[in-house]
Amino acid sequence: MKQVMIVPYDSIWQHLYIGEQLRLKQVVHSTCNIYHIGSTAIPGMDARATVDIALEGHIDCETLESLGYELICKQEEHTLYATHDHKFHLFVYEPDNEELKRRLKLRDYFRAYASERERYSQFKVDLAKVYPFDFSSYKKARDIFLTVIEEKAMQWDGLHSIKKYS
Repeated sequence: MKQVMIVPYDSIWQHLYIGEQLRLKQVVHSTCNIYHIGSTAIPGMDARATVDIALEGHIDCETLESLGYELICKQEEHTLYATHDHKFHLFVYEPDNEELKRRLKLRDYFRAYASERERYSQFKVDLAKVYPFDFSSYKKARDIFLTVIEEKAMQWDGLHSIKKYS
């Protein structure tokens, strides 16, 4: 069983994202948007060392398989792919998806509020100690905590709207 590992922020995550974004842009339609999401997209945020990427648009499974991605699961809001080593998780969303808008807003909120970012980072570190080999329980507890912060982020109007940037 794999251990839940939360590590200090590493600026290499931004560079890994940029490299993977370039690889994806070579095979996706120009109408697709690609975003860096999740904790590795937030400077200063402790995280699991997996770079989460969102692709907004349509792409076929074969194309992603040719890049080394494999289908992990299909959910109502998105389809999740991962590279074999789980260095990258790719969340594929339909255009104008509400869950993606919430994820981007939450990312931007954490980027803007260091105190919330630090509180969430510490919570994840503590949670990984409680559930070191139980990712499912870790994720459930983390998601409950995130629901509260997400509510605050959705009330926040610091950006006036979701910015379409990586």
